[in-house]
Amino acid sequence: MKNKIIGLFIILATFFPLGAHADKVADFYKGKTVKIVIGGSMGGAYGLYAQLLSRHVNRHIAGNPTVVVQSMPGSGGNKAMNYTTNAGAQDGSLVSIVQISVVQETLFNPKIRFNAKNYKYIGRFADANIVAMAHKRSGFKSWKDAKKKQYTFGSIGRRNYTYIGVAAMNMFAGTKFKIISGYRGTKTSFLAVERGELDASATSWTTLNVRHADDIKSGKFKPIFQMASNRKPYLPNTPSVVEFGRSKAEKTFLAVIGAGSEIGRSMAGPPGMPNHLVAAWRKGFDKTMADPAFIADIKKRKSRLNPMNAKNLTKVVDSVMTLPKADIKGAFDVYTKLLKSKY
Repeated sequence: MKNKIIGLFIILATFFPLGAHADKVADFYKGKTVKIVIGGSMGGAYGLYAQLLSRHVNRHIAGNPTVVVQSMPGSGGNKAMNYTTNAGAQDGSLVSIVQISVVQETLFNPKIRFNAKNYKYIGRFADANIVAMAHKRSGFKSWKDAKKKQYTFGSIGRRNYTYIGVAAMNMFAGTKFKIISGYRGTKTSFLAVERGELDASATSWTTLNVRHADDIKSGKFKPIFQMASNRKPYLPNTPSVVEFGRSKAEKTFLAVIGAGSEIGRSMAGPPGMPNHLVAAWRKGFDKTMADPAFIADIKKRKSRLNPMNAKNLTKVVDSVMTLPKADIKGAFDVYTKLLKSKY
């Protein structure tokens, strides 16, 4: 009898904390509104993923909170990341989709007020492979053509991946792209390509397949290079910019850029978010990624999913955030030189 009582106490001690944990989450979120902050527009990839998640994730979080999206564009997404770290709610009523550049900015921009390592990562919707495309009228057939002839290339701005990738190709691979910066977005730069004002531009593979699937299939747009950490199966013959690093400093710089592609469109809680609520969001996020209704919504909008859980996402971030300081210094020097170069 004594042993049975002891066994009962063990069972109660094992399971009651789980119930208490769930109740604690439900008590917090019941009747609450949670904001998903994004650093881009509602019409872009960040807005798309955030809005679709907001329609489904509450079914998978205890307390079923109302989930809304707040767009906070500015400074290439840094405005939103500065806000979520320093001014936004830390109690679990705010989460965000961090920018693809979160690691790059942390390591290379001394003016920012956030740190990629301090976010509490929830999960990834999809990677964000930035792919450069040339119009067929340019006569472009291989990236090597750009070593012999100058092609015009549209970018958003110097700290943006649409500039960094092509500038890295010029610096490391010896291409001769003439970079024209200042486009308000990749939609605008690709319109310029369509009109014949530019030979090429770049945007994410997801966006390309939403906006230009027929153009890619017909050969109207030809891939030049990609910015992933390796060649992706859907572009096996298109080189990744990471292949062209020569020195250790260049390779480290490209590893940081490649990590951004792997981080892609990822959710995170702010640094002060309570751990039990982070755990609830991680579980809810993973369930949403497998939710048939959510998947149907993604397919309906011709977008893509390539989910990654919080544990593996954190490993991607840590893979570059924990590099030796000397290596980061060398990569920073490469980045500084690249930004100052006149292409």
